[in-house]
Amino acid sequence: MEVLVRNADGNLSAPDREYAAKKLGKFDRYFHSATKVEIVHKEEKQQHRPSHRVEVTIHADGLFIRGEERDVSVHAAIDKLAEKMENRLRRHKTKIIKAHRHKGRPVPAIYDEMADVEEEHSNGVVERKRLVMKPMCLEEALLQLELSGHMFFLFRTEAGHTELLYKRDGGGYGLLSPEM
Repeated sequence: MEVLVRNADGNLSAPDREYAAKKLGKFDRYFHSATKVEIVHKEEKQQHRPSHRVEVTIHADGLFIRGEERDVSVHAAIDKLAEKMENRLRRHKTKIIKAHRHKGRPVPAIYDEMADVEEEHSNGVVERKRLVMKPMCLEEALLQLELSGHMFFLFRTEAGHTELLYKRDGGGYGLLSPEM
């Protein structure tokens, strides 16, 4: 599995990079084919104290799983994130296995890698993501929403319609289906 450590500021030392790669590179045991782990580090100033933000994106089995943590220490942020991601992966891997064994199906490949492009636009857009959407059922979209850690998930149904699945403030999920 390929472990990529991205650091735009150039302030992450080689030992810290190795620590992050070692700590977060062992998630491949949860998947059939884990292709890569992307680790992004940013140092932020909060009330005159530096804070380290570590983001991780795991590309495996056609899924992407994302998480982030902040702490005063780089190692502490990496440790917190590793624990958080491991708990999430263990919980969802169990859910996937139970659901697909019950139905007698293999784990689905949901969609290809996402390409991230970060750039500042004049209209205030600071990040743009492009994704290749493969058709999926609502159950797979719910799973992907939970694995991504985002509040919403855009997907294409098996009938070819684009829908938006989102987490509701009061709990549960909502589904937006545009009428054309």
